[in-house]
Amino acid sequence: MTTPPVDPSGQFAEQAQGRMGAFEELLKGLPGIKGYVDKETRRTADKKLRTLMADQLDRQKRRLLDVQNQLLNSGGLTSVGETDRIVTRLQTLSDRIRTASYGYAGLFDAAKVQENELAALHRFDVAMAERIEEISEEIDALSTVVSGGGPVADAVNQLANTVNELDALYDKRSEAVLSPDLLMGKNYAPQVEADVLETADRLAAAGDALPESTATDDATDVTAGE
Repeated sequence: MTTPPVDPSGQFAEQAQGRMGAFEELLKGLPGIKGYVDKETRRTADKKLRTLMADQLDRQKRRLLDVQNQLLNSGGLTSVGETDRIVTRLQTLSDRIRTASYGYAGLFDAAKVQENELAALHRFDVAMAERIEEISEEIDALSTVVSGGGPVADAVNQLANTVNELDALYDKRSEAVLSPDLLMGKNYAPQVEADVLETADRLAAAGDALPESTATDDATDVTAGE
């Protein structure tokens, strides 16, 4: 996760607690390995995941627009162009994720998918959730720097890099959905810390235990840092 700037007021600590709860809600909305096992529900699980991710990116885009207004009001015109490009990247990525159409090819055509392939696909989902959480953290960090009147170039560059990483992760995941054999490659899927995977599995199971309407509401009402 991103290292936050010094925040003597303690505001960042409060934000961090809120973000952890938001991150757990995001993980709770993931399908988990079990969500991809049945061919009949695989497409539904994938759509649920993509809707959740796109909603979160839309939230982060709105938060970044608020920070951009802070920059304008503080005279930080030199960084407005770069933040505007990041806003556009977030919107484009959100649209790609939300509207992706795979038809019945690849993963959605296979009657049975090997457990190792499902585990690798799940790692992509968790890694993408981590990047969205990092984007939220980095927008918080940028807002703190702007409020303090400090130089923003490093914070903006870090945010841009994380958005690029998320974009690349989604590209590889999309390729794997169309060609599931890629998931068997030793280094194809991202590495995710074991404790994060364990938390994701636990929270996904908790989400499955909720009534459908409650689980959906919880998963889509994640407001990290707002």
